[in-house]
Amino acid sequence: MAGPYRLRAEDLAARGDAIALAARGAAVTYAELAARAAAVGAALAGAGARPGDPVALLSSGRAHDEPAALAGVLAAGAVAVPLDATAPPARLGRIARARGCRALVLDTAATGLADGIDVALGAGLPRVELDAEGRVVRATASSDAGGERHAGGTGGAGGGAQDVACILHTSGSTGEPKPVPITWAGLDAFTAFCVDLIGLSPADRVLRVAELVFDLAWFDHLATFRAGATLTTMTRRDLASGRALRDAVFALAPTVIYGVPSMFMKLVAALPAGGASAPAAALSPPVRAILFAGEVFPPRELAALAARAPGAALYNLYGPTETNVCTFHRVDSAALDGASEIPIGVACPYAACALIAEDEGGRVIEGPGTGELVVSGPTTVNGGPYRTRDRVERKADGLFYFRGRIDRMVKIRGYRVEPGEVEAALASHPAVRQAAVIAVEDPRLGKTLRGFVALTADSGDADDRALRMYLAERLPPYMVPEKIVALDELPRTSTGKIDYRALPG
Repeated sequence: MAGPYRLRAEDLAARGDAIALAARGAAVTYAELAARAAAVGAALAGAGARPGDPVALLSSGRAHDEPAALAGVLAAGAVAVPLDATAPPARLGRIARARGCRALVLDTAATGLADGIDVALGAGLPRVELDAEGRVVRATASSDAGGERHAGGTGGAGGGAQDVACILHTSGSTGEPKPVPITWAGLDAFTAFCVDLIGLSPADRVLRVAELVFDLAWFDHLATFRAGATLTTMTRRDLASGRALRDAVFALAPTVIYGVPSMFMKLVAALPAGGASAPAAALSPPVRAILFAGEVFPPRELAALAARAPGAALYNLYGPTETNVCTFHRVDSAALDGASEIPIGVACPYAACALIAEDEGGRVIEGPGTGELVVSGPTTVNGGPYRTRDRVERKADGLFYFRGRIDRMVKIRGYRVEPGEVEAALASHPAVRQAAVIAVEDPRLGKTLRGFVALTADSGDADDRALRMYLAERLPPYMVPEKIVALDELPRTSTGKIDYRALPG
């Protein structure tokens, strides 16, 4: 019996002159991608990294270096540990240390950030440096190619090292990033399902949207390469504004886009509205399939997207990082009225989804009802069961509907954020006695974070700006509150706990 799908350099090479990567003004064939991936693998071996070793990935430019680096690490049998190039080096250093990373693959634009990671580690990681087109330009040779392994391997993330393809990190309630191992068996099940769901083929052009630290990006790369399609790459600058995103989409002409609802909302808002002399701009053709996940899509905004992509099939995908996508729903565009919610659908073929009552007995709910969604299957950490902490309703039609969180975790622009991690970072400021963080709705930005602090008597200049700058040195941008409010004391419940409901939202 054949094992799960894995990304192999020889499979990439077999596709020859077909285009693997495309950007504005540049293209890379599958044969070229295979050669660049093999060069990365050879450089990693020279740096002392072996199959099963964790290897950090860092890309500031988000050009062709990133897919080449990923293909090289995975084809070499190493475990990819993507790092967020927008996060502070101290945080990235903690992740690299905790996972026991043996090397760092980076683009030339990230060398300054890598230097900061080395400072945080107190030692230099061996580096494999790529140019923007994914060619190795510099590599560190190791004198201990057969030497001692780093203690911890995959850093206690779970799963056998040879089965783990990558380790992603989410916001952790303990104040530290939480590792989530993603296995090849899980990626095999997920990518095979996606390829079949939308009929992904070599004729398709998939828009590369999400950061590699986000599980959405693994559809972009692995489903695309598995199907022999073309990955069209955008820079972070292309995602910075609605107009830049719109221009990139029109220039790259993708047929498939997978992203978070807030990104699609920004894109639609930037499309020309049209008028008497010209029709409104449409995304389809060439876009034929739109998949979205990561947060709730407001009904009115979803209807606006459907109107601008009348020829595209729309899919709502759901699942936390620990389960990857576990439910799906094909949206009936004709039935969208701008007011009615849409379901998260039914369980994917590889996922077993159950609802557990939120009482002490934890009984399984059969038929219609509302409870905590529990997931098992190959895409789930350790196979499950995994308690999502999401409240979900199953209606009489058999479809699941998302009903919010049971705990305090929130989604900010599709990224999962534990307010407790932000609170821990805020409380570490010497002028802060107490800290609390909540999510608030902003009509312009969607869901955002707001911080509240009680300061010490000698707090000095610890105002909103200073505290936000302090957090920016410790957390990625999406975890920094839009505003931090100083109070004399934080409100408390009768049991002495912070009363989050009493905080001014």
